[in-house]
Amino acid sequence: MEKRYKGKFHSVEIIAYWLGATAMVVAPLFKNLTTWILCLIFGLCILTIQSLTLEIWNLVALNLISILVYSRRYLIEKNKEKIQL
Repeated sequence: MEKRYKGKFHSVEIIAYWLGATAMVVAPLFKNLTTWILCLIFGLCILTIQSLTLEIWNLVALNLISILVYSRRYLIEKNKEKIQL
């Protein structure tokens, strides 16, 4: 089977991808829901870039849909905070 991706990852890219994965893992540890959601969106954005580089289109679609859903949830939470103030 032919290898699709012929380039090599640079160390900065590898660190960024690990940072994205770590952001996804530690996000539920935050008590503030808006921080939790922003951390998830950040991690998903970085992992989407990795998926685009590797041309894993089903994962790109899944990440983009997740980013949209979490962005909507973030806007709902921000509106709730405005009402409570």
